[in-house]
Amino acid sequence: MRTLLFACVASVALPAAADTVLSFDTTDQQTASTVRMVDGAVRIDGQQAGEWMLYQADENALFIVSPRDRSYTRMDEAGIRQLGGQMDAARSEWEAELAKLPPEQRAMAEQMMQRMTGGRSLEKTAPPEPQPTGSSQTVAGVQCANYVVKQGGASESLCVAKPEALGLSEEEYATVQAMYRLLAKLSEATGFAGSAAPRADKLPGVPVLIEREGGKSRQRLTGVTHPNLESSVFALPSGYTERDPSSLR
Repeated sequence: MRTLLFACVASVALPAAADTVLSFDTTDQQTASTVRMVDGAVRIDGQQAGEWMLYQADENALFIVSPRDRSYTRMDEAGIRQLGGQMDAARSEWEAELAKLPPEQRAMAEQMMQRMTGGRSLEKTAPPEPQPTGSSQTVAGVQCANYVVKQGGASESLCVAKPEALGLSEEEYATVQAMYRLLAKLSEATGFAGSAAPRADKLPGVPVLIEREGGKSRQRLTGVTHPNLESSVFALPSGYTERDPSSLR
């Protein structure tokens, strides 16, 4: 559950518009390739299996939508607390089982679990905060400031654009910030420190470039447009079944 965002735009600030679409080139099929924003909602589409996420500000809830099985999972603050409690219980159970193993078998089991979780630590860890490097660059014509996020042996490089550089309205950016705050609560509750998942709620804008593993994994802004988006884009599909948040474990 990582937040995600990026056209050739002028190097000067764009005029704010009602709706915004950010397009990204990404090396990871599970990360965002298109982010659509309006006042009160954000939709994030990835490349894998047609799954997408929808944030609705009026409910302060994130919905993970799966067209494959015609279902969605609602993740609000109550669901985050539920999922966090379940993961804490699972973590305690796993650690109790590990304690019974000889050191060599324990190390092997921990390595296997990290491979299964994409390198994430089993230890509950507070998400790291991004640190400014003092440098900047231009991504797809958009000026952005460089940040680095480090945790353990993992690091991520980010370049963060101010909302006005992307032509975001005040209402759109307020919606994005609310989504970032909810995602931060999810990260804190689950406590699984990914490679170094950035605290986007601590950033002064929107990431337009995210690089991991020395550039092997990358999201890069390729386009910004301001079309008039249909309200149906930000609605849950009818006839879909709601799944319990525990399905995300």
